[in-house]
Amino acid sequence: MKSSNLFILLILSAWAIPYFCVGQPALRPAVNIPQLIDSISLSLNRHYVFPAEAQRMSVYLNAQLQKKAYASLANTPNELVKQLQADLSTVHHDPHLFMDYNPAFTAAAPGSPSSAEEEMTQAKKYWQANNYLFRKVEVLPGNIGYFPFTGFVPDLAGAQPTITAGLQFVANTNALIIDLRENMGGSPEMVSLLESYFFKTKTHMNDLINRSTNDTTVFYADPVKARNLSLLMPIYILTSHRTFSGAEDFAYGMQMAKRAIIVGEKTGGGAHPTKPISVGQGIVISIPFARSLNPVTHTDWEGVGVIPTVSIEASQAFAKAQELALLEQLYAATTEQEKHQLAYLLDELAAQRQAQPLPVNVLRVYAGTYGPLTIYLNKNKLFCKNTEAGGLLTELKHISNRRFVLDDTAHVEFVKDSKGRYPTIKLYVSDGNIVEERRKGLH
Repeated sequence: MKSSNLFILLILSAWAIPYFCVGQPALRPAVNIPQLIDSISLSLNRHYVFPAEAQRMSVYLNAQLQKKAYASLANTPNELVKQLQADLSTVHHDPHLFMDYNPAFTAAAPGSPSSAEEEMTQAKKYWQANNYLFRKVEVLPGNIGYFPFTGFVPDLAGAQPTITAGLQFVANTNALIIDLRENMGGSPEMVSLLESYFFKTKTHMNDLINRSTNDTTVFYADPVKARNLSLLMPIYILTSHRTFSGAEDFAYGMQMAKRAIIVGEKTGGGAHPTKPISVGQGIVISIPFARSLNPVTHTDWEGVGVIPTVSIEASQAFAKAQELALLEQLYAATTEQEKHQLAYLLDELAAQRQAQPLPVNVLRVYAGTYGPLTIYLNKNKLFCKNTEAGGLLTELKHISNRRFVLDDTAHVEFVKDSKGRYPTIKLYVSDGNIVEERRKGLH
C-alpha cells in the first residue's frame, strides 16, 4: 500500500467521526438483512487483521441471522447497526471495529484515486506551510538537545531537509529529548526514516502485516536513508496518553531496540490501521486491516499502549527527562568542576518545582552578613544585598534543605556547625566553582 494512502487511512482511524455522521432519509426500503450479513462476512474475512476472529464473527452473525434475530430491525437501520455492533463485540471485542449507518459515505467516495490525489496535494501544502509539523529545535542547559514535533508526514522528500537540518543542529549534544506528547502519528515510512538517524548499522525495527493485500512490509532503521548522519547520544522520548499510532510505533521500536528511554504516560494503544468499507445499503464498517509485529517482542502495542520506562505525568515529563540526562552525565563526569556544573543544573531544575515554604523561625537563623552578602528577612522572605555588585538586591528562592537560588549565576547553601549555628555559606557558581564566605560577628 502506498504511504500516502496508508497515512490517510491512519488519519481516518483517529478521526473517523466525520465519515459516520448523517441521519436517515424519511423514506427508505427495508434492509435486505441476508444480503447485508453476507457482505459483512465477506469484508471481515477479506480484510480483518485477525483471520480466525473474522471467521468467528462471521459464523456468529450468520447464526443470529438463522434465528431471525435481526428481522424486526429491517426498517430501522440505526438500531440494526447497534445490534450488529453489539453482536460483533460479543464474539471479539475490538474498539476499532465498528459500524454505522451512513448513506452519504458511498456517494462521497473518499477513497477514490482522484479525491485521494487532491487530498494529498492539499496536505502537502499544509505540511510545508507548517514546517512539516516540526515546531522547533534547541539546545538546553547541560548540552541537551530538544526536538518536539506533532506528526509523521508521508512527504519524505519534502520533510527530510528539515529533519536533517534540525538533527544536525543537535548532533553535538550530550543527550537528545524527542517530544511526542502531542504527536498523533502518521506515516510508517517517516517513522522508519527518523529511526535511521539513531543507529550506526541497519537494524530491523518493525513489520507491518497487511491483511487486505496479504503482504508484509519490513521496516529497517538504515543510516543510508539518513544520509549517514548518525546521532548516537542517549535518547529520551516524551509520551502522553495522546501519543498515538505512528508516534507509538517510533517510541515502541526505539524502546525495544534499547535505543531510547521513554518518559511520561502510557500511550493511546493504536497499532492497527483502520479503513471504512461500505457493505451496502448505506451501512459502513470500519475494519482494522493491518498490524505491527516488533522483531523483539513479536507483538505490538495495540490496546495496551507503549509502557514508559519512567512513568510520570506528561506535564512533568520534560523536566524529568532533563533530570535523567543530567544525572547520566553526572555519573560519567571525570572532573570535580564538571560534577559541580551538573549538580548546579540539577538544582536549577529542582528550583523550577514549587518548594514547600519554610517557616519564619527557620529563615530567621540564616539572616546575617557573609562577606559582601547581607542576607535579611523581610515579610517572611529572605533577601540578599550584594555590596560588590553595587547593592544588587535579590530574593532567595528555596530549592531544598538549606539551599537557595541566589541569582542567575549562583546558589547559596547555609552550612550548619556542630552547635546548630550557621557560621558559613557556600556559593555554588554556574561555572562549577564553589566559594565559601564566613558570617561576620559569629565566633
